[in-house]
Amino acid sequence: MTPRSVVLKIGSNALVGGDGRIDQEFLASLAAQVAAVRAAGWRAAIVTSGAVASGVARLGLDRRPPGLAERQALAAIGQIGLVHRWESALAAQGVVAAQLLLTHDDFTERERYLNLCATVDALVAFGAVPVINENDPIAVQELTVGDNDRLSALIAAQLGADRLVLLTDIDGVYDADPRTHPQAKRMEVIPAVTPTVLAAAGEASARGRGGMRSKLEAARLAAGAGVTTHIALARAERILPRLLGDEPVGTRIPGRGQRADSRRRWLAVARKAKGRIHVDAGAVAALTARGRSLLPAGITAVDGRFQRGDTVAILGPDGDELARGLASLSAEELGKIAGKRLDSAAQLLGYALPPAAVHRDNLLLLT
Repeated sequence: MTPRSVVLKIGSNALVGGDGRIDQEFLASLAAQVAAVRAAGWRAAIVTSGAVASGVARLGLDRRPPGLAERQALAAIGQIGLVHRWESALAAQGVVAAQLLLTHDDFTERERYLNLCATVDALVAFGAVPVINENDPIAVQELTVGDNDRLSALIAAQLGADRLVLLTDIDGVYDADPRTHPQAKRMEVIPAVTPTVLAAAGEASARGRGGMRSKLEAARLAAGAGVTTHIALARAERILPRLLGDEPVGTRIPGRGQRADSRRRWLAVARKAKGRIHVDAGAVAALTARGRSLLPAGITAVDGRFQRGDTVAILGPDGDELARGLASLSAEELGKIAGKRLDSAAQLLGYALPPAAVHRDNLLLLT
């Protein structure tokens, strides 16, 4: 994506009306907002939920069935109508829609990821708006990516978007669950998504798989790649242009990480961390202030099972994740040489070692 780009995610609860069907009038208003921000110079991509809900409504069912195969079948039934509605709504604004159905492998496998980026770039060059959903009917692990909040964060991070907008049925993030705490207050800005912030989030709803917790986890993922996230009420008037115009609506989670190259974003964000490396304060300073590689001497502990070339999370003394990168050594090797200088570490293991436990060229800072 080019600079000034936004990924817009709309959840099932916001998209579906009281009758359980896609609210076409509301969808048309969203399409008009997308057209307005495009006219103001923004590039846009849409991540849309609602395929399963659309399938439930199409078959006249009372609720989503619990079985994975049944939900995948409903997604296949509902996806046709869902994308057709988006196509019609965007066409009414003079905007061409393009459907993309993705799985987690499209991000984690390097060749497929590069092809995805090239395809999106070509779509933008044609002036089209990608309308994206997970390819639910063929996912092999509980609708693989997890939910569309995470999918939208992956897209925003991997394609180098400036903003991620998560539209939902609540007007932002509160300091407590407003359903059970009437005195709860909306937070205009969350500097960082901490465990305390996550603890105040609720669970998933009946129609969708996400919830406020999944949105905050998506915002934390996006922030690590330098993407600013907005969580806001979908049905607020002109919400998208207002958010991108920096009006104080909803909740904003600023991007904290580096605006890194696509390879390091792929390493750190799309690939799942196989383990964790704990480091001391000196290593934190070397990584964050001096741009150095991570050496075994700064490692205090190693968790998990990972091999050379696996993605690992790097945690500071306070337990907060400060970076991700490719391990140059396995968990077993690092466990033996943690806290040691390279020369003594090589002597201990009995063979030559790479110049760093995680080289700076294979590392993405998240703070």
